[in-house]
Amino acid sequence: MSVKSRTKESASSGFNRGGAAVLVAAVFVLTACSQGSGVSSGESQSGGAAPQPNSTSLPGTKEFGLTDVEFADHVEKAQSLIASCMSAAGFEYVPVDVATVEAGQARVRHDPDVTRLEFKQKWGLAVTTRFDNPVRDTGLGPQNLAIFAHLSPVDQVAYDRTLFGKNTKADFVFSLDEEDFSSTGGCTRAAVAKVFTPAQVSGTFVNPKDVLVNSDRRIVAARQAWSQCMRAAGYDYVGDQDEIISDFEDRLDKLLNGADPTTLTGPRLVTLHAMQAEEIRTALADLDCQIKHTDSVYDQVETEVYGHKLN
Repeated sequence: MSVKSRTKESASSGFNRGGAAVLVAAVFVLTACSQGSGVSSGESQSGGAAPQPNSTSLPGTKEFGLTDVEFADHVEKAQSLIASCMSAAGFEYVPVDVATVEAGQARVRHDPDVTRLEFKQKWGLAVTTRFDNPVRDTGLGPQNLAIFAHLSPVDQVAYDRTLFGKNTKADFVFSLDEEDFSSTGGCTRAAVAKVFTPAQVSGTFVNPKDVLVNSDRRIVAARQAWSQCMRAAGYDYVGDQDEIISDFEDRLDKLLNGADPTTLTGPRLVTLHAMQAEEIRTALADLDCQIKHTDSVYDQVETEVYGHKLN
C-alpha cells in the first residue's frame, strides 16, 4: 500500500482506498521510534511539525523506504531469479541492470523527452489515452525485447504468460514503482516473493519515508488546498492525484469490459474519445493545483528532512 510523499504520476492508491488506518498506525510507530532514538520532534523554523530524524535513522528514499544500496541489491536479486525461472521454463531472459529499471520508472506517467505540461497536454495521466507500454518495454531492456521479437506469435504469448502471469501488464518495473506486487504473476511473482517482504508483495506496505513527510502539518494543509483548488475547477476529488487515476481506471474498465481498446468502434469509441479529452482536462487542472499548492511545500519539507528534494 503505497503512500507517496508526493505524487509520482503513478497509480498508487493506498491512501484513498482503505489506507488511512494503516497510515495513522505507521505515523505513530515512526514518531515513537524517532523519539526513542533521541530524535527531536520540535517545530522547524518555518512552522512544520514533522519529526526530524538524524541521518542514521532516516528511511531510504527509494521504493519501500530502501536505501540506494538496498534498492540495487533487491533489483539484482529479483532479476537473477526471474532469469533462472524463465530458463527453467525454456525461455531466455537477460537480467536487466538497475539503470534500466530506473529508466523504465522514469516513464511511469512521465516522458523524459517532454516537459510535465507537454505530457499532460498530450496524454493526461496516461490512463485512457495511451495503450502502449513504455514502462514495461524500457524496463525489459533491448536484449529481452530482441529475444521476444524473434519468437513466433504463439511463443510470444507463452513468453508473456511465463514472465508476467495472467496479468501481462503487471511487469516488474511498474509494480516496483507502485510499491505493490500484488498483481504480478509468473516468474516475476515467483522472484519478488523471494526478495521482498509479504507486505511489500501484497500491497499492504506503507513506505516510512512517505509517512514521515506526509505527517508534516504543512503537507496536510497543502493537500487540503489542492483539493479545494480542484473543487474550484469543477472536480470533486478530496485526496490526491491517485484518486483521479483510480476514477479513470474504473471507468475505462467498465467501458472496455475486457475488450482491446484499439478495436473499439461506434458509440464505444466516441465514449472513449470523450473520456480521453476529459482525462486531459482533469490532468491539466491537477497540474495547475499541484504547482499552486503542493510542489513547493514538498520541496521545502523534503529538503528540511533529507537535505535535498527527493524528486
